[in-house]
Amino acid sequence: MIRRQRLQEPHWFVCAARSTHANRWVRWLFNVERCVGLHDTGTVLFGSLEEARLRAAAHSVRAPFPRRVRAHNGMRRTGAAESHQWVVKTTALSWTAGVLGIPAASGPWWLALLALVGWTLLTWWCATVVLPFVRLSMAAGDGGQSPRDEEVIVHRRQRGYAWLAALATSGPLFAMTACGTRIFDADTVLRLHLLLAGAVFVTGGVRRLARAGSRRPFLVAVFVAVLPVVVPALGGLSPVLFTFYGAAFHVRAEEIGVADVWQFVASAYVLAISVALTLFFLACWGYVQPLFRNRTLRLFLPIVALTGVMPLTLAWAVTVLDGAQAAGDVAVRQWQSGRAPDYYYGANPRPVCVTPIDSLAELPLFGHRLDPEQVYGSFGVVGGEVTLWDPLSGDAFPVPSDAVRVLPAGEGDPGAVIPRSCRS
Repeated sequence: MIRRQRLQEPHWFVCAARSTHANRWVRWLFNVERCVGLHDTGTVLFGSLEEARLRAAAHSVRAPFPRRVRAHNGMRRTGAAESHQWVVKTTALSWTAGVLGIPAASGPWWLALLALVGWTLLTWWCATVVLPFVRLSMAAGDGGQSPRDEEVIVHRRQRGYAWLAALATSGPLFAMTACGTRIFDADTVLRLHLLLAGAVFVTGGVRRLARAGSRRPFLVAVFVAVLPVVVPALGGLSPVLFTFYGAAFHVRAEEIGVADVWQFVASAYVLAISVALTLFFLACWGYVQPLFRNRTLRLFLPIVALTGVMPLTLAWAVTVLDGAQAAGDVAVRQWQSGRAPDYYYGANPRPVCVTPIDSLAELPLFGHRLDPEQVYGSFGVVGGEVTLWDPLSGDAFPVPSDAVRVLPAGEGDPGAVIPRSCRS
């Protein structure tokens, strides 16, 4: 069954009036204790808020839960829809104002000036959105009764609190974005913002799905979403990357010698991509799940689930498999240009010089040719064999590690120049 909020008869707890102590900290502590019910008299009044205040006389009344007074006075128990819209508007405006720190720090002076003007306008808009809630909270705190001669002062104070709230949300984000752009670059900061935006989107969608109250849509969504996690887990996590990376060198994953630390990092990367896609699908399912409350549309639920499998699997393949294959192709082009390939979870080939310990004719090369003066790419020692990659033919072949002497050629660091030959 779908969880619904219940309508309650308005009732109020009689408590002590708000403190007027001269010390603001004592006053603040007393008011906090009053909100949580430590100064209640034990009397409960039923009816509207106005009637309860008249009957309480010298005392005050409070709602039985920390919500707005208007949400409890004859309305639903919580103003969830209105509060959600306010949070969405405030977050969107603050986030947009914060992102303007990228052009303010990386662009020319006129672009930085436009970014500052845009940040000011968005902050003003955010303060306008926050202002009604500040007024409502302050009106609930003083009972909605203010002297006429103090209305102007109260209005200015409310607008000042709204501006402080807007600056507290958009100001630090703008400053952090500008500093991050100065220290790193605009692309890195923009990716970080996109990652945070995706986290907010996923959190909201998963929360909607978890609070839907129906078990069947949640189980269907979880069954479909765990596919990108189960598939790499069954075949291993790190070999998925090394298989497609080594394909560019015609090397199998089991022939690449990778340290345990790098295997753990590669497995964590694959698992992180899989979990991220899983959470993204669950979030999307949480947003569209209310559409299937209709009996007619509920018939299309299996079709939507099967359709979601295809883009989910495609996204995982493009992100993980195509990314690994593209990294292998880039490494081959770097080697052909005379530069050592970049690091790729410890699986990138190192330029080495190979000389046989005994006679060259006694080496089991299985039809391949070993030239002691040529620079080869080494993938490490696995099972007593060294896998060498010939950049001239593009083929890879194993050589017994106890029959050859393998020495590094050049510096071997990513981007370093690869020697043309092994002549000393």
